[in-house]
Amino acid sequence: MKKRKGSMFLVVIMLINLFTFNLSGGSAKAASVYYVSTAGNDITGTGTLSKPWKTIQKAADTMTAGDTCIIRGGIYRETVTLNTSGTSANPINLKAYTGETVTVSGADPVTGWVNYSGSIYYAAMTGSLGTKNQIFVNKQMQFEARWPNSATLDPLNSTFATVDSGSATTIKDGDLSQAAGYWVGKTVWCVPGTGYKSYKSTITGSSAGSITFDAMGIAAAAGNSYYITGNLKDLDSAGEWYYDNSNGRLYLWAPGGVNPNTLTVEAKKRTYAFDLSSRSYINITGINIFASSIKMSDSNYCKVSGMTAEYVSHDSDITSQYSTGIFMSGTNNELRNSTLSYSSGNLVSIQGTGNKLINNLIHEADYSAADIPAIYLLGSNHLISHNTVYNAGRHLIFMPVQNSRIQYNNLYNAGKLTRDCGILYEFAWDGQGTVIHHNYIHDNLAKNYSGSGIYLDNSSKGYIVHHNVVWGNYTGIRLNTPSNFNLIYNNTTYSNGNVGYWGSDFQTDMYGDRIFNNIFTTAFTLPGTHKEGNNITSGTNPLFVDPAAFNFRLQAASPAINTGVVIPGITDGYIGSKPDIGAYEYGGTDWKAGYNFTAPPEPVFENISVLFDNIVKQSGFENGIISPWVTTHSGTAACVSNSRSCSKSVRLGTGEDGIKQVLTGLSPNTSYICTAWVKADTGAQIQIGVSGFGGTDVTVTSASTSWTMVSIPFTTKAGAASATVYAYKKSGTAFVYVDDFGVVEQ
Repeated sequence: MKKRKGSMFLVVIMLINLFTFNLSGGSAKAASVYYVSTAGNDITGTGTLSKPWKTIQKAADTMTAGDTCIIRGGIYRETVTLNTSGTSANPINLKAYTGETVTVSGADPVTGWVNYSGSIYYAAMTGSLGTKNQIFVNKQMQFEARWPNSATLDPLNSTFATVDSGSATTIKDGDLSQAAGYWVGKTVWCVPGTGYKSYKSTITGSSAGSITFDAMGIAAAAGNSYYITGNLKDLDSAGEWYYDNSNGRLYLWAPGGVNPNTLTVEAKKRTYAFDLSSRSYINITGINIFASSIKMSDSNYCKVSGMTAEYVSHDSDITSQYSTGIFMSGTNNELRNSTLSYSSGNLVSIQGTGNKLINNLIHEADYSAADIPAIYLLGSNHLISHNTVYNAGRHLIFMPVQNSRIQYNNLYNAGKLTRDCGILYEFAWDGQGTVIHHNYIHDNLAKNYSGSGIYLDNSSKGYIVHHNVVWGNYTGIRLNTPSNFNLIYNNTTYSNGNVGYWGSDFQTDMYGDRIFNNIFTTAFTLPGTHKEGNNITSGTNPLFVDPAAFNFRLQAASPAINTGVVIPGITDGYIGSKPDIGAYEYGGTDWKAGYNFTAPPEPVFENISVLFDNIVKQSGFENGIISPWVTTHSGTAACVSNSRSCSKSVRLGTGEDGIKQVLTGLSPNTSYICTAWVKADTGAQIQIGVSGFGGTDVTVTSASTSWTMVSIPFTTKAGAASATVYAYKKSGTAFVYVDDFGVVEQ
């Protein structure tokens, strides 16, 4: 009897342990599979294949970690909000039924059309989205009634009027033949001046040949493009619509002038198809979206794949284009193997840490011509790989990121509506080892002096650019000054202006930039504070295989073969006595860029170690005094806008004050140089120093009242793999400032 009780006690203990283990998420639970169909019923359905639910939201409200929702073919007009998360072992899965097409739409049908006049019809439309109103006929976006009419409904190739002359408040154009006052209260859209970006303004006066309006940020000039909207009287062409807020009527002239009751007319009603905000481990597979987007705000490990997304975001308000498109923030989210097209702003916006954009076809972005890219990146450790991105009003990728990878992408046709832009663009940011490599970067359509392939604008630093093929741009690679610690290695450029630069402050400062092993088919001249070597320029024919067919591999007799310099981390695995110059190693891997849906790639984030990359982290203090920086002494150091470059510097307080950073991963018995930009208020001094490298501390002191670069060479001793860099100020009554730290091997 005692033995039996002991056995029962052991069983109870085992069951308790098993239950506790399952609660910890250490093993997969018994998952449920639910079904949804447009013919289902949320009330009487059971979520089974034979009795499915009608809405995806019903499944989302029911699912827990490990569950799967299988969706039958059809259109679902809803925003699906996930109310729970999966786990690493038990993700939540939503996917299309095999062989069936599923679309989650942000648009609703508009029916009951009544003839208004001629080919114009009207219908009641409730729930206006204001500036987000968007009308579709048979899945194609229509234009808001405008002058002049457009010959095409392609928003990146529409018809514009042309400015004869103008100012910040006027446009003069001989084609403006309407009566005085006709345009008052309407809206003018224009890409003024040098064509940097678009503006909208309310018209305050008009007469034959001219309009006046509230001031734009830049003056309109001869040749600028513009159009006018906001008038029912200008609904005079097929493919146009007008919404009257006063009576809730939508007016439409359908394509071909036909009765819209015979067509599928839809109006955008919802911004998002799926909202995964603050959720983790959610997988969405094979589900298409229309007239809507997906929001992954502060999400983690969510993955969207196999999707076709059309008309992802729309807003006629130019100032509301930021963070549009498929939105990801948080960590380790993914968008892959998908096709995205049409957005007035971004098609993809990525923030946070460690997010991935892999093997996608992305096109037709920023048709508002705002200062917005197709892909907006912010944050760190992102992987942007094997995408094909083309056709945008401005940039294709804007990249104020840190330690990210932009690789194996095919990028072309930026600048369809603006000028002074880059296919890849960055301004005033520390990339902290962001690597741009093995991309095709070509055909920036902004054919002016700064229509560039890779555009690192003023105060950009810390980008590693290697093994890219760049052609068909006004400038291949632009390094506007100040430009620091940007490493340009083994690129091939053709039919470009090659390396360009411009700067208004610190015009000759390219300290730390290195340009080696590149093929430039025209000559270039830079200020001289950088280092360069082993480049082929206009005086030497590199002997490409077939440049007319964009084959920039090397012929066997190419002078680029075995004439490069060894750059660890960049030229590893070269064939022959020395690395080749340019993006292709003769006899080496025949790499390709762009998407491949047939054989999807599986890239991974790779860490690299490159000589002459700036070892100091957060060197420009753009994110504040954050780790690995720490304050010392009185601890009153603060980030301020009195900067040498970018937008911030550190100000040390009037008392004894300082900051420091411990550098790790240094090589023993190696010479380095520490640099920093400093200035002091009258009567104060700032000290920059290096300690903890195995030798005697080294310092330099400056009382300069204007920004001055100071430098300190030091050599690590045997066994020393770290050092501390610091800025220090003695107690006094004035402030001192420091910005743009750098440490590189000599």
